[in-house]
Amino acid sequence: MIVAADGAIVGTVGGGPLEAVVIQEAVQLLKQEGASCQRRFALTTAGDAAEPLPPSGPIPDELGMKCGGEVTVFLDVLRPAPRLVLYGAGHVGERVANIAAEIGLATTVVDDREKFATRDRFPRASEVRCADLAQDPLGGVAPGASDFVVILTRCHALDEGVLEAALRTPARYVGLIGSRRKVALILRSIAKRLGRDPRDDPRLHAPIGLRLGDKTPGEIAISILAEILLLKSKGELAHSRLAPKDAVRVRA
Repeated sequence: MIVAADGAIVGTVGGGPLEAVVIQEAVQLLKQEGASCQRRFALTTAGDAAEPLPPSGPIPDELGMKCGGEVTVFLDVLRPAPRLVLYGAGHVGERVANIAAEIGLATTVVDDREKFATRDRFPRASEVRCADLAQDPLGGVAPGASDFVVILTRCHALDEGVLEAALRTPARYVGLIGSRRKVALILRSIAKRLGRDPRDDPRLHAPIGLRLGDKTPGEIAISILAEILLLKSKGELAHSRLAPKDAVRVRA
């Protein structure tokens, strides 16, 4: 049986209360980013309920062994692979997409300029779209809960429109390039329309990227992808080098 995050199913494990509980358990795993696991359920004598059991616990007599006693279900959690949705096919965007390919991130590139949104510029992108972002801020793309949205469009007005639309999606990460002043003005404008401060949204990273002393398009791209990798892999922002007292001594 396949269970979606909204509880929709394809197939069955027999129907009835047991199936209802299995669906509930599966949805919780998807929402809470749980890992694949095995669940044991005890059926009651009346056959109108199913109760989760501890992984190796005994089955109490009152749960009704005449009804079959125990059922074990393996819940295999499958999630969409993370995707980078990149708005803006300029110099920084080109480098972000190329480096993203090196770290295994499938990338969808969206720009409103035909000369920029081309396969020649983005040969390693999964998809390249040319769309009117003024009319359709997301360019026909629907960012999902596993996706990272990076906004690097050609002008502030498009940045604002794409950002506001992206914050309405379930995207895992939404980043906007720009100076602190530019970002503050855009967020203030969006806040007036939404009735809330976008900065309260933990998914928002604006200005985007880590402070690596970035100057060139390539350096900026690395700072952006470093931030994304940090979140994607649940890493730690720290050096890996050995401290002096832990340094390994090598004898000649």
